[in-house]
Amino acid sequence: MGRSGAKVRWMYSPVRSKPKAPRSASRSAPSFLGLCSASTAASRVKQRNRKTGGVAELTLRRLLWNQGFRYRLGGVGLPGKPDLVFGRFGLVVFVDGDFWHGRDLEKRVERLARGSNSGYWVAKIGYNRERDARNNALLEAAGWRVLRLWETDVLKAPLDAVHRVAMAVSDAAPDPQRRSALAGVGA
Repeated sequence: MGRSGAKVRWMYSPVRSKPKAPRSASRSAPSFLGLCSASTAASRVKQRNRKTGGVAELTLRRLLWNQGFRYRLGGVGLPGKPDLVFGRFGLVVFVDGDFWHGRDLEKRVERLARGSNSGYWVAKIGYNRERDARNNALLEAAGWRVLRLWETDVLKAPLDAVHRVAMAVSDAAPDPQRRSALAGVGA
C-alpha cells in the first residue's frame, strides 16, 4: 500500500537515475550503460531468468538424490558458486545454460549479430566463458574437481548426466571400497 492507501504497482524501468559504479578496476565485464532493452517483452523475459533452480538443475538434483547421492547447494565461498558440491569427494558440478555460457559459440555469434545489442551480448557471453575458465582454474588449484554439464544435455538425457556425475564421484572416491560401491550407482 502506498502512503495514500492506494495499492502501488511497481514496474521495471530500464532507466536508472544514477549508473552503478564498477565493483573494481580489474573487472572487465561489459557494461549496461548506454544500452536499453530491445523491447519491454524482452526485458520481462530476461528478468525471469533464474540464477539457480532451473529445470535442468532441479531434474539433475532430484535424480541424484533418488540414487542416494548427497550434496550441498550453492557452493557459498567457492569460486563461481557451483550448483552442487560433493565435499567429501572434492567434486563440484555446474549446470550451465547454453545461451549464457556460450555453447556452440560460433553459431550463436552469427545469430546474435543479426539481433539487437549484438555487441553487448557477444561481449557478455565471451566474458562469461572467460570467467568460467578462471573459476575452473581457481577451483582446481584449491584441489576441487570440476564437472560442467550443459542444460540441454541434462534435459535430453538426464540419466546420462547422472551417470557422468556418478563416474566423477566414483573417480574421486576417497578409498577403494567406496569407489567399488559407487561404480554401479547411476549407471
